[in-house]
Amino acid sequence: MNDFMKLEMTSEELEVLREVLESELKEIDVEVFRTDTHDFKELLKHRRAVLEGFMAKLSAVPAAVR
Repeated sequence: MNDFMKLEMTSEELEVLREVLESELKEIDVEVFRTDTHDFKELLKHRRAVLEGFMAKLSAVPAAVR
């Protein structure tokens, strides 16, 4: 079952959220590279995929809303 949420934010808040997500994606890449534990590495890769999906949704926000 998919649960959806509507979230309203200002263009400034949207930009800050994008910056935080981009930073987290970079950090995850570093952690994936440094991690020796297979299970943790897979967890990080899954988290990265979720964040990338979230970034894609944010990129789809119309420019007028930004």
